[in-house]
Amino acid sequence: MKFSLPLFLSVSLVAPMLAEVPEAKVETGHSRGDEGFKFDAILPPATNDAGTKAKFAVVSGAVDPNSGGIAVLNDGKIPTSNDDPKNNFFFSGKGGRLTVDLGKDTDVESIATYSWHNGGRSAQHYKLYAAAADAKEFDAAPGEGVDPATKGWVEIASVETPVRRAGQNGVVISAKKEGATSLGKYQHLLFDIVPNEDARGFGNTFFSEIDVVEAGGEKLVRLTPPEKILTTFETEGGDFKIILDSTASPDLAPWFKEAAVPAMQKWYPKVAELISIPGKTPAAPKSFNVELREGQIMPGRDGIPAFANGQQIVVSSKFMRDQKDKEAVGCLIHEMVHIVQFGEKPAARGVPTWFFEGATDYIRWFLFEPESNGAVIRNPDRVKYDDSYRTTANFIDWVTRTYTKDLIAKIHIAVHEGYSVELWKTWTGKPVEELEKEWKEDLKKRLEKK
Repeated sequence: MKFSLPLFLSVSLVAPMLAEVPEAKVETGHSRGDEGFKFDAILPPATNDAGTKAKFAVVSGAVDPNSGGIAVLNDGKIPTSNDDPKNNFFFSGKGGRLTVDLGKDTDVESIATYSWHNGGRSAQHYKLYAAAADAKEFDAAPGEGVDPATKGWVEIASVETPVRRAGQNGVVISAKKEGATSLGKYQHLLFDIVPNEDARGFGNTFFSEIDVVEAGGEKLVRLTPPEKILTTFETEGGDFKIILDSTASPDLAPWFKEAAVPAMQKWYPKVAELISIPGKTPAAPKSFNVELREGQIMPGRDGIPAFANGQQIVVSSKFMRDQKDKEAVGCLIHEMVHIVQFGEKPAARGVPTWFFEGATDYIRWFLFEPESNGAVIRNPDRVKYDDSYRTTANFIDWVTRTYTKDLIAKIHIAVHEGYSVELWKTWTGKPVEELEKEWKEDLKKRLEKK
């Protein structure tokens, strides 16, 4: 049987399920560098906002094990660099949801989220919901697939900063109505976070801090990041410059000035002459940065001494201290080769890592510091030409001395035009399997002579 309810009755039955959605405005700020989250319209994170005493919790999604954990979101601190996972919170996989419990209904003036990364993890993509303490049919932890709007939550705002805008991003959500000082009174906040598009699956945002500002609350104390300690070293002819960031480890600055930088200044043009082939490989950048970092410098990997990314070298301060008189300078030369090797242009698709890492170590061990014998092979039967780093460097050195003097240039053209195993035959007239066999035989003969 079909029937209809009077209009007033229909409204009275539905109305309790609906909550008034406040009008909110979303303001964004951005910096490509390290500005301490200082933007034109957005202030830096606060150290005493209502969020610092709130309870943050993950209600769905997996927290990335390389993340610093949810506690970093309201600790009143910001990361030390643009790739600092331990001082950021981020999900793995397809994102997730987190909640903020303010403990009681709070007159919320604004909510701010801050993120920082040198790539696809900088952009922010989420929906913000809120609920009062007495919200009807309230579920404090609506999981994946559950519409929060059916569980007592109201949607406050939708945030989506440009995906390709790396660097520091700040977002402030506040009342849209002119003269209004509050988004409403809420005890609970819910962030439904979605990863940014990234073909490698590394799109989950590095959230550095979340602030909740109470209307009429105590005067906020804003973060003041430490002053950067930057030293620029420029060659006499002005051909290129090295910018050292020793903010995290000022004790190492004198050693860099006396030992590391002169070596890099001497060898940078030599490396460029070797592997920067006009029209074939990228031109050597006119400047690059060296940043000192304490602790773990690469997500999830302890003991990494250094890595190069674009026109920046990041180094472990501990490694530099421990290896000042041993491998520290050579390590920097290796990473500097990568700066010249790639510039702003990545390797061609399909080029194996062992290929360019072996070439890089060849320059380090056989040209920069041959006297250290760092790539000597003592057991030829246990190595292969494509074992990477020192082993491949040794193979490249043998092929260079035996068959083709300009092999290192040919290798770097292949890094950018494409690698195939047949190239070894093109370069030497012999397949790589035969070259490997001859190389090992030569290694054994030299060992026998000793």
